[in-house]
Order: sequence, then structure tokens, then C-alpha cells
Amino acid sequence: MEIFKQLEENHSKENSLQIIEYIDGDSGRFAELMDCFFMETKDYRIPQRAAHTVSLAFDKCPELVLPYIPKLINRLLSEKLSGALKRNILRILQFSEIDEKFRGNLYSRLFETLADPNEEIAVRAFAITVLYNITDYHKDLKPELTDWSEVDRARYKEKLQKARNEKENQEFLFKSL
Repeated sequence: MEIFKQLEENHSKENSLQIIEYIDGDSGRFAELMDCFFMETKDYRIPQRAAHTVSLAFDKCPELVLPYIPKLINRLLSEKLSGALKRNILRILQFSEIDEKFRGNLYSRLFETLADPNEEIAVRAFAITVLYNITDYHKDLKPELTDWSEVDRARYKEKLQKARNEKENQEFLFKSL
């Protein structure tokens, strides 16, 4: 099986599982999948499909993914990535040991991600898990993260109340017409 061609064909869980079955714990075949993941291409679909497959492979054989953790972190830190790539990298990182040399930069990047209202909810959810995991090593950061989450919750509560008030005002206006 040529993993690139298999990823090119379609995107489905069944296809990803076929690739994982083909890899069957073989680090050489897994390297071929990771080449697709890290591929520089204008067509975002291949790396995105590979990311999904890598994430599923991590569930079955985490030892295959572990040597790539530094490269995954560097990818997350260095580039503007699609939500799918970020989501799948973070899904893996939430269950991985983060090397000390990456923790500071990763914490800063993920804190920015968490604060970005335009970021996908799933990316933000995985980001907060990785952030909390990092605070296990840097206890002084835990209050900062806790304070932020309380402020963020309050901000959303305020936005929700504002939206409710605007809706009530619109209903009042329509009723009076």
C-alpha cells in the first residue's frame, strides 16, 4: 500500500483504520505516514487526513508517535496550521510527556490559542488540557491559568446576557409594530 495514494483517495475513519492496520506497528511504514503529515503542499487535504490517521494510530500504538513529539511541537509552534492539524497534534500532546525545553514556548502559544475567540472549540479544549499538564511542572502558572478561565467564563456569560437582552429588545420592537 502507498499511504500517500490511500490518503489521496478519500477521508474516512475506515480508510484511516486500513492504513493503521497496514502499518501494524512497523516504524518504517509509520514514517511514511508521518512524511504525509509533515508534507509541504498547497493541497491541505493530505496532511489533514494524515493527521487524523496519526491521531488514531496514537491510540493503538503510542510508541510509534512518541519519537515525533518534538517535531509535532515544533510544527505547532512554528506555523499557522489548520484547525484539523492543531486539533490532532494537541489531542496527542494531552497524553504525552512534554520535554522541558518546549514547555515555556508551548505554554505561551497555547495560552494565545485559548484566548483567541476565533479558534475552534475543540482546539481550545485540547489546548487547556495541555496547559494544565504543563502546570504540573510549573505550579506557579496554575493560578494564572485558573484566573484566566474564570475571566473567560465571565466574558462569555456577559456576551450571552447581552445577546439575550438584544433579542428581548428586538421582540419588543416587533410586538409594538
